Amino acid sequence: MEHFSIVQALCRTALANPSSAIMHQIQRLKDALEKEGNKKEAKILDGLMTSVSKSIEMAPSNIRRSFILSGEELTPRTPIPVDKESSTPLAEVIFEDNLPSAPPLFSDNVKFAIESILNEWRNFEKLSKIKAEPSRSCLIYGAPGTGKTHLALWIAKQIKIPVVLAKLDGLMSSFLGTSSRNIGNLFSFASRYKCILLLDEFDAIAKLRNDPQEVGEIKRVVNTLLQNLDARSQTGFTIGITNHESLLDPAIWRRFNVQIEIPKPSIDVINKLLQKFSLPIEFNKPQIEFLTWVIEGASGADIESLVKWLKKVYAIETNMDFVNIIRRFAVLNSGRISSEKRGLLNGPDTELFLSLLSDINFNFSQKDISELAGIPQSTLSKQLSKNK
Repeated sequence: MEHFSIVQALCRTALANPSSAIMHQIQRLKDALEKEGNKKEAKILDGLMTSVSKSIEMAPSNIRRSFILSGEELTPRTPIPVDKESSTPLAEVIFEDNLPSAPPLFSDNVKFAIESILNEWRNFEKLSKIKAEPSRSCLIYGAPGTGKTHLALWIAKQIKIPVVLAKLDGLMSSFLGTSSRNIGNLFSFASRYKCILLLDEFDAIAKLRNDPQEVGEIKRVVNTLLQNLDARSQTGFTIGITNHESLLDPAIWRRFNVQIEIPKPSIDVINKLLQKFSLPIEFNKPQIEFLTWVIEGASGADIESLVKWLKKVYAIETNMDFVNIIRRFAVLNSGRISSEKRGLLNGPDTELFLSLLSDINFNFSQKDISELAGIPQSTLSKQLSKNK
């Protein structure tokens, strides 16, 4: 390839501050070079991307626990506090053996952010020398199904301690004063033992605030929560999770040292999730690209649902072409696919194929589409030429 040394230098410069968009475009360039027979240049670009990926991988770490841990050891026999009116447990304890070992798949920007937090914890002694300390609280927010809870549990796995998981809507009670008491009892329990306190569905308090009959109660609940968050910031580590961050009281936001937004998966991440979830089935590259195009903008949970559905179809039916299989999925799972993509999937073949070929975020060829649709490439070419 002419002037490849300049292209290589540009790619290396861009990868000094990598993002999912940059990685995706370099991947496209690598694929294009391979198709044109420039295998040597493609291999060089692949090496550049591999070295970057390794440098940002969120690997398991040996984090000192002393800075966040004081108190007794939690065991399976430790009694969990309960709601006095209903006798419902206020929390669930998840021990280290049941925490996820594999990190969730995120874009590089999110990986960098999480890795920076872990680095604070790894370097506790260095921070102590300058009278600083790692963050002791973290709010994780974003759309449902994006891996927030998985991330929180994986962080706990790195620190090698159990999680006390409480859903805030489960602490809310119809009895006057009981919600505040439940929150107080939960924090007392978490502060007594060595654990990470994970508060899920943080927006439950905001939902209660919308009830005009509960104005007095919600003030008591918010004040109790703020007081307990302040007290725990000196003794333990707390993670909050919410799908509706805009509903949270500003005072609650301020209590969290770190606030991480988990976006919906990028094209790059969708590609990796599809390959991960599809095992032991191995879809070929055009199939993965087509699935990525179809599900773009969906959550990780939606992507997993797509793959589970596909596995069932593959086990039962073997003669249907891939495009029509996905058309059936679009009908059965309309809420998981954008209206634009649904319209193209449900419309004429030619409109769908032309849209795939013209999408600048992907690199479909006529050969790819002929394989996906199960028709000869010559037939496809004639079909497309009639509509140009």
